[in-house]
Amino acid sequence: MIGWGIIGVGDVTEVKSAPVVFRADDSDVVHVMRRNADKARDFADRHGIGRWSTDAQSVIDDPDVTAVYVATPTDSHAQYAIAAAQAGKHVLVEKPIAMSAAEGRRILDAAQDAGVRVWVAYYRRAMPRFVKLGELLQAGTIGEVLSVHTTWRKPNDFTGWRWDPARNRGGEFYETACHTLDLLDHLLGPATDVAGVASDDLHAVTASYRFGEVVGSGTWTFGTPDDLEETVLTGTAGTLTFSSFSPTPIRLVTATGTTAYDLGYPEHVHGPLLATILDELRGKGTCPSTGESALRTAALMDTVLGD
Repeated sequence: MIGWGIIGVGDVTEVKSAPVVFRADDSDVVHVMRRNADKARDFADRHGIGRWSTDAQSVIDDPDVTAVYVATPTDSHAQYAIAAAQAGKHVLVEKPIAMSAAEGRRILDAAQDAGVRVWVAYYRRAMPRFVKLGELLQAGTIGEVLSVHTTWRKPNDFTGWRWDPARNRGGEFYETACHTLDLLDHLLGPATDVAGVASDDLHAVTASYRFGEVVGSGTWTFGTPDDLEETVLTGTAGTLTFSSFSPTPIRLVTATGTTAYDLGYPEHVHGPLLATILDELRGKGTCPSTGESALRTAALMDTVLGD
């Protein structure tokens, strides 16, 4: 039996990675933790989980826990992931992997020393709509891919933990742009030639890079009156446009016209990625979102922000 322990049962574990996506004949959630006892107990009761705690270490030390899912804000990822690895537990970490690539490297080093696996919840790598996007690229629908550009303008009140530098070092860019950057790593290849400029308050970030052989750039601007989020892949035979955060159709434009691929989102967006993790633990496949791939995304963002 693959027994899962979850540290930090909040909004993400209610919807995106609900306990149902961990459940199979040979897999279940056996122990959950939240600092608020009433909320921890309520989560366990509602989802039929036998053990709950306010202490993360009790989840890590539970002999029935095979793998630990760290679903807390970014500032505690390294602490809990390293402790779980040192206890001989496989680790799934929310994205980004940690507060910096250096912290992420410490997680991977601890896992290597203990002989356990690390995955990071960049779930777009396995989501059907983005699998389709990869298939369209592989099929050569836009010819040779020449460039990629991301634009994101978003209203923002700059409140919440994402804007607290003690809990997240790079504002909303570090917590959200990472999804698109990680997906481009997956679709096109690892990033090189990375450069970037950020405003002092992190309300505006620009970046340039090369993913594989494809040159690219991005602009992320928070606090604008309008809302636009899209990435455009341009090739010798057309363009592919997609949103990382909205279930709008993928749009293919070529000389023969426009085609829309409306795939939407699954009910629990982590589900397809979790299925690949379970298969890896069963020895039947591999998860596309590893600690090493997530470390590349963290290093990219660190470089963009000037580290």
